Amino acid sequence: MFDKLSPREREIAQLVAIECHTSKEAARKLGISFRTVEAHRTNIYDKLGVRNIGELANLLASEQPVAE
Repeated sequence: MFDKLSPREREIAQLVAIECHTSKEAARKLGISFRTVEAHRTNIYDKLGVRNIGELANLLASEQPVAE
């Protein structure tokens, strides 16, 4: 499912949905603008069919392997 995302989109999804960074924090960390992060988030939501960060986090969590 995540093969639909570009490498940058995967990176942003990880930062905002799993590591709980805000878009502004993710932008600072990646050295890009806040608006660019927001554009990537919109693309991520559209590609994965989610409506918000909570749905994205749930989807990502369901795809993460369980540590043993």
